[in-house]
Amino acid sequence: MVLDNQSQHEQIELGWINVVEASSFVIFAAFISLIMGVKLEVSLIVSGIRCVAQLTMMGYVLDDVFKTDNIYVVLFLSLVLVILGTYELVFNRAKKTFDGLFLVMFFILLSSNCLVAYLGSAFAIQQDPFWKPTVFIPIVGMLLGNSMSSVAMATERCLDQVSVHAPLLETRLAYGASRFEASLPLAVETIRMAMLPTITQLSVMGMINIPGMMTGQIMAGTPMKEAVIYQQCIMFMVAASSTFGVVMAVGVSLE
Repeated sequence: MVLDNQSQHEQIELGWINVVEASSFVIFAAFISLIMGVKLEVSLIVSGIRCVAQLTMMGYVLDDVFKTDNIYVVLFLSLVLVILGTYELVFNRAKKTFDGLFLVMFFILLSSNCLVAYLGSAFAIQQDPFWKPTVFIPIVGMLLGNSMSSVAMATERCLDQVSVHAPLLETRLAYGASRFEASLPLAVETIRMAMLPTITQLSVMGMINIPGMMTGQIMAGTPMKEAVIYQQCIMFMVAASSTFGVVMAVGVSLE
């Protein structure tokens, strides 16, 4: 029985040949795109190459950071992740911009994600110290990856709503409404739309969707109960960081 348990938790050694084999799925998707004339084959191939290159670089960097076990290195890498996330949001995801968007998005992502990462690591997951590299950095990365989409959607939709409904806003202001009262209905609708993907993700978690973090822990031999609890904590942190980011993005966009 002991031998069975040990063999069950043995990890399979993967190599670059496995990555090459797995890349055939992306190539197949690109081939389908080419046949159907969707014109996404180049984007799929380039994104796949970026995925391999970025994950490889991240793996080497994180390996050194985990060995260092230094709070200043952890905080510095977290800051770098926020800067990269801001760049991706502003220059690749946001279709509408305004002056100072990069600094605004940097502050929003930094405050919403790092604050939630600290509170979640220190109190929800009860890590001591809270900045333990193997926990804090992955949490920051997961929160950024999820909140970026919500913040980008909120910013774009809010700017669209203000542009389309400018006469309505002016009419409300002319009838004595304050700036807050005039823009509140637009802000509420924008926040609802931007938060819909996060709410949907929460509602299907565990029934339809088996999340990547939980899958990785299970494959690594983590007990099921512990993997489930970790995933629940992470998802609630994702919801909180997305909410903070969306509300701040809408508030700034309406200024």
